[in-house]
Amino acid sequence: MKKILITGGFGKIAKHFVQNFDHQYKITVADIVTNNNTFSNKVQIKKADLMDFSVCSNLCEGMDTVIHLAGIVDPISESDEILETNIKTTQNIFKAARNAKCRRLVFASSAQTIESYSEDIQVNKNMLAKPKNIYGVSKCFGEALAAFYAYNKGISAICLRIGAYEFPKDFTEMNARDLSAFLHPDDFNQLLIGCIETENIKYEVLNAISNNRYKRLDITESREIVGYSPKADAFELFKLKK
Repeated sequence: MKKILITGGFGKIAKHFVQNFDHQYKITVADIVTNNNTFSNKVQIKKADLMDFSVCSNLCEGMDTVIHLAGIVDPISESDEILETNIKTTQNIFKAARNAKCRRLVFASSAQTIESYSEDIQVNKNMLAKPKNIYGVSKCFGEALAAFYAYNKGISAICLRIGAYEFPKDFTEMNARDLSAFLHPDDFNQLLIGCIETENIKYEVLNAISNNRYKRLDITESREIVGYSPKADAFELFKLKK
């Protein structure tokens, strides 16, 4: 069984993945706040502050794959804390993963890296990043750092530009623009499996949204490179006609 470290392990993305695949991988979840009642006894739980490099080093030791989901998610604020935290923790994890000779690091980037493009443009992975907020800027840094480590330090890196990750039961109201970036949790789980299992990848930036009728992000490479096969269509799921 592959050994997987997931940072931000008590966030909703991590919890949905771990609770469905703790039988398939030997998983360690790390977070600054933990709860022993969240996961089965198959999952190892580590309370961890990723601002401390020595903590990151200990977490990465012996891991095959690191899925880095931790960070401040805030597309509104322009607080310095967003850059300070997201940049420092991402640098610590990449450096620690490389030192520990981990095979692969999967970095949770964001569709916020491209949100300055007009809403009528579908964005593909070869277009320049155009963040619209400081949070998006922090994710652009992570993508650049991943490229540095992949091409110069020998670790395989995949950056996932995550769209509007939402459980259908939590749906309140989204307009057509929001639904074009919708990402069903089950689809994202399948994408993560592809990122863990696909061999011979040096560095990729892959878009992560569902199979929506209109797609804000082009998922062609996600399909071709890691076998992504999303099922959900937000426009059908939520019955939005326009």
